[in-house]
Amino acid sequence: MLSRHADASFWIGRYVERAEATARMIDVHYHFGLESPLVGEAMRWSSILAISGQEELYHEKGYEEDERSILYFFAFDLENPSSIATCIRLARENGRSIRDQISSEMWKCLNRMYLQYQDWDLERVLSGSPFAFFETVKEGSQLFQGVANRTLMMGEARDFHDVGRFLERADQTARILDVKYHDLLPDFADHMAKHLAPYATSEAGSVGGPVDVHGWIAVLKSVGAFEAFRKTFHQGVTPSRVTQFLLLNPQFPASVRHSVGRVDTCLRRISGNRDVAPVNEAERQVGRLYNELNYMRGEDIITAGLHEFLEDVQDRCNKIGDAIYRTYLRF
Repeated sequence: MLSRHADASFWIGRYVERAEATARMIDVHYHFGLESPLVGEAMRWSSILAISGQEELYHEKGYEEDERSILYFFAFDLENPSSIATCIRLARENGRSIRDQISSEMWKCLNRMYLQYQDWDLERVLSGSPFAFFETVKEGSQLFQGVANRTLMMGEARDFHDVGRFLERADQTARILDVKYHDLLPDFADHMAKHLAPYATSEAGSVGGPVDVHGWIAVLKSVGAFEAFRKTFHQGVTPSRVTQFLLLNPQFPASVRHSVGRVDTCLRRISGNRDVAPVNEAERQVGRLYNELNYMRGEDIITAGLHEFLEDVQDRCNKIGDAIYRTYLRF
């Protein structure tokens, strides 16, 4: 397979997954503030900026941390490389460049997503229900992934697509978990305590209180994991259980462990490696992270430092991407 074809397949997977993840992230965070009277104006848009890693660019462009600016930056700003509009446009451009490598149904889905997106703008989102807008993006992404699973031949094009998709998913799950840590930092806890004074008990804004539990539920919903989590853990929502599920569950498709395992399997299929030892740097980076995740527990991660661990996962996902580029995608 030509490197430029592999590169396009890889980035189609990443961009479509990133568009859906961004829509989920903003949707859940947006409604988190609307649904909980304990949060109200205390909801911090800086959390979304922390997840995305786009905080510096956001402030460079002179945006305020308010609803209108956040929605525009993450949904419609073509100068933001991770905005939904940018991801859909680039996914379509990559799809057009390899139309002979993907199925016609996949191309139709990408083209339809792009054209439907042109019907939306910030005023329409704000004048109606943002929920309908986010659902359109999520459903378009899910339809594309379903069509790809159904119509794309098993082979290198599919493997590179899945490498991009699951590498992006692992990174996004780690980012979303990391923002929960950000919200529990002492300065945010103090900020919450001031706003929660008129409400209920002194535990309302504490770890394990209503806001904290609702925040962890929002994290689960942001990656589509709430129902699966409830079926796995009947004892209730706690930080260690959420961490265990989203980082280490081998069966949930959006967990970091499952996603990294899928990347490892695809890379080994691409290289034809049937041995335990890796044959290139990309396999070495992925295999090392996957093996570590297989032997970890949620409690151990939290005890050692959740934020540090999640930052390490994100950094290693970036290094894996760089190694994949150097090994396969340079042309």
